[in-house]
Amino acid sequence: MTDALLAGRSASSGTLTVALLEDDMVLCLCMETLFEDWGMLLVSAPTPTALLDALNGGALPDILVSDYHLGRHGKAPESIKAVLAEIGSALPVIITTGDESATTQADIRAAGWHFLPKPYDPESLRALIMTVLGRTG
Repeated sequence: MTDALLAGRSASSGTLTVALLEDDMVLCLCMETLFEDWGMLLVSAPTPTALLDALNGGALPDILVSDYHLGRHGKAPESIKAVLAEIGSALPVIITTGDESATTQADIRAAGWHFLPKPYDPESLRALIMTVLGRTG
């Protein structure tokens, strides 16, 4: 997908679509309700392949949010690169993690991604999503 197509897709539907890479499925279910309350569509999965399958034929995401440590599925950088290779490198990325080491933060920022330390309150995530996408509300 081209970067131009990526940039224009939410404007036509009016609904923000958030892709979530998260290996904690209970958290994913909770997040779905939260995002629905915010008027956003959340598509979540524990692996890049599962996320791409879930997105197939539906709304393409406006932003990707990922936990840094994906359990037995590895770490976010490799997973995110696999997703971006399929849907476009212009997709903004937010990484959430309890690992606040300078090395981890530097790796996240060097990739051009945004960092949100865990634990975070849901409103902080929502505010960062809106800021990254240049929106208000």
